[in-house]
Amino acid sequence: MTRGKIVLTIVIGAVALFLVLIIIAGWSFTKLMKEGAVDTLDNMNFHAKFSTAKTKEPVPTGNAAVAAELKSAPSLGSGTAPIRVVEFVDFGCPYSKEENSVIRELAVSNPDRVWLQDRNFTTLGDDGSLLHPGAQAAASAAYCAGEQGKYWAMNDALFANQNDAGTFAADDLRRYAIGVGVDGAKYDACVKSGKAAAAVSADYKAGLALGVTGTPTFFVNGYKIDGAIPADVWQKILKLVK
Repeated sequence: MTRGKIVLTIVIGAVALFLVLIIIAGWSFTKLMKEGAVDTLDNMNFHAKFSTAKTKEPVPTGNAAVAAELKSAPSLGSGTAPIRVVEFVDFGCPYSKEENSVIRELAVSNPDRVWLQDRNFTTLGDDGSLLHPGAQAAASAAYCAGEQGKYWAMNDALFANQNDAGTFAADDLRRYAIGVGVDGAKYDACVKSGKAAAAVSADYKAGLALGVTGTPTFFVNGYKIDGAIPADVWQKILKLVK
């Protein structure tokens, strides 16, 4: 064997070994992440992989990721998907609106890989008043649309019609609901019953208990992430978690 062939063989072997080590490292991280066992951010370098200027450092939550899930809350995707996402949203929040198109496309395009659940967090300001005045009414409208299987369509309509003040008129909410195919009489009965408002309040209290302080806030496979997550970061997560 010539010297050139020997060098080439050594180089190929080194590259192959390097690729094998990368695959093993990726598999190990994926396994830990699925199990919610990644609890040392410095060692696993999770923040370096997934953080952006718009998000705070991911925080390991242990069982809180499971606690964030609510059986009755609207969800998309397979219940056995390897990536489980619970998002706390505020329909009056511009950052929730920014994230909506990203996370909805991700969930719809990857139904076997991503399970997404929405919960409401109608954010309060420092004085105790609603930061976005129409958030509770909008969340109640989405709940009532969800009773007729139209939550996600209403979700999109609310964000599409969000205004700078974060307000929604009751007549407009009803019009959006009917526009996505909701029966008006049933919608009216749901809103008047008070059960939607109670569900929205329960979501808010659950969010507080889980450490949610603003929107959007995500719980992703054992990590709590505050802030909008850009599409390229979601793509990194998709590639990492098998």
